[in-house]
Amino acid sequence: MTEIFKEMTSKRYRWAVTGAAGFVGSHLVESLLMMDQEVVAMDNFLSGRVKNLEEATSKLTDAQRQRFKFMEGDIRNYDDCLALCKGVDMVLHQAALVSVPRSFDDPLLNNQCNVDGFLNVLLAAKASGVKSLVYASSAAVYGDGGENALKESSLLNPKSPYAVSKMTDELYAQVLSEDLNVVGLRYMNVYGPRQDPGSPYSGVITIWLSRIASGNEPIIYGDGKNTRDFVYVKDVVQANIRAALLGAQGHEVFNIGTGRSVTLLELLDTIRDLYQRKTGTNPPEGDFAPFRKGDVRFSKADISKAKELLGYDPEYSLREGLEKTIEWFISKGAGK
Repeated sequence: MTEIFKEMTSKRYRWAVTGAAGFVGSHLVESLLMMDQEVVAMDNFLSGRVKNLEEATSKLTDAQRQRFKFMEGDIRNYDDCLALCKGVDMVLHQAALVSVPRSFDDPLLNNQCNVDGFLNVLLAAKASGVKSLVYASSAAVYGDGGENALKESSLLNPKSPYAVSKMTDELYAQVLSEDLNVVGLRYMNVYGPRQDPGSPYSGVITIWLSRIASGNEPIIYGDGKNTRDFVYVKDVVQANIRAALLGAQGHEVFNIGTGRSVTLLELLDTIRDLYQRKTGTNPPEGDFAPFRKGDVRFSKADISKAKELLGYDPEYSLREGLEKTIEWFISKGAGK
């Protein structure tokens, strides 16, 4: 990020961020403002939280705060999307319902937010003449890809309404991206500070930390041998900014992960070890539950395309990222 920081502080763009009060969105807002960029942000607070934005802007200078504008709006409303994109150079689209289980519970809401909302943002960006639109896709589009690293050219086999919605976004972007740099980032399992510990739809790391803090056993769905590629949120921020600055025309997709995977059992061992070191307590061991519908067995990204074309290079190991996440979790008293 140091290289990007130096480049960005010498140039100033106007950025729009959807889902700005969410987990990834608030980190984008924070990083862009720290780079002295102008940011206009939007959220409808369906899942985003005011305190995420408050934390994201808490360490800014007065001059940086003056470059920030927030509007409460909904991507399901095209006029809101037009208002957001007016006079903007880059759009970073993060707003979505990000949950496989919730997409099964409410597939209509999943489609309204993740497909209709995406299409509104894409069309508003085109109508407003923005330079780049970067949007959050997901590794869920691959389904079960086996134990080999997933390439962007791998077969897509969505196993949930959430995955179908992200695949649909990519198809819309593919046919509607003329005269615009549109980049889909297929996130692997993103984690880090501000991921909501109180939501049953949050990421496994945050949910486990919440249960550990309250003295309850973390729940492992299946046998714990599922593998995941966990990517720290600041590396996802790096990928978004690099993608926006790509300067190409048309549609591209990139895997955004670390290129390494761990089993859920290995992940829990690392979390328990770090939590014990930070708190001096002995965290509860895991308890097992049946596999959930839509769960993917193995997932690991091949990130060679992102490295070559974006210059993307993840800076945080899993242990480093978990340390920072646990430190934030403890400092906020989260989960208690």
